[in-house]
Amino acid sequence: MSDAELPLSSTTNTSALRLGFTRGTTPGKWAKRWERASGSPLELVPIETPFGRGSGTPEIDVMLERTRAGERPEGSSEPDRSRHAMLLYTETVALVLPADHELAKSNGIPVADLVLVTLLDHPYHFPQWPAAQPWDDPAWMPTGVKAALELVATGAGAILLPLPLARHLSDKRAHSVLPVTGEPAGSEIWASWEVDRDAADVQQLVGIMRGRTARSSRPTAAGTADRADAIARKSTKQAQPKPPAKKGPKPGSRGAQLAAAKEKAERAKALRRAEKKRKRR
Repeated sequence: MSDAELPLSSTTNTSALRLGFTRGTTPGKWAKRWERASGSPLELVPIETPFGRGSGTPEIDVMLERTRAGERPEGSSEPDRSRHAMLLYTETVALVLPADHELAKSNGIPVADLVLVTLLDHPYHFPQWPAAQPWDDPAWMPTGVKAALELVATGAGAILLPLPLARHLSDKRAHSVLPVTGEPAGSEIWASWEVDRDAADVQQLVGIMRGRTARSSRPTAAGTADRADAIARKSTKQAQPKPPAKKGPKPGSRGAQLAAAKEKAERAKALRRAEKKRKRR
């Protein structure tokens, strides 16, 4: 059974450790490792929010949450730290296009080529990403990811999202999801937990998420939490797929598609210039 197919625990055992997870993450692998190591199930609690922990979060022991590039989970910074936080990995950025777009069949797109598409602004567009087209009326901005995806499906433009989140929420019939190459700033996935909940069972789960095996030594809870925070402060860099070597574009290749898109953009500019000259006459 794949991670995606792993059923959520419905146990009523109050002693079961509860792991909350945000949209687009795959906690199944850690649930399997936890069960092998501890002999007890891990209760998985989906949290309906793409970033952070959201409001009204149910009682959980550890949270898998997403933050913007360079940010830490809420409550995990000094001087008033109330949560421990450990950085797990950085996510790739994705471009979401309409399924019938001329670039839809590409395997990916370099960050420099994002000028070929109209990027729609939405609440989760990072300031570090290429600028999105501002809305003439701010009230027109979509209120969330689903609303932004609905606009993309109409052909209004494209949006940037974390790749796992884009794949999780997009509709294959309406959208095409392309990884963006060229090292744009990606979102980050953290494990966070309350300082007051820093007990042995939480530390065992945190150790598993760090990659510790049954043969590894198990330090004290305080020592593990301090090391987790130290690891979290180190910058991580996710390997990006290398763009293919430049060759003459072959018919139907990504290079040919990009060339066609550039040519289309140039034709549109020429038509706009011609229209302006006509109106001046």
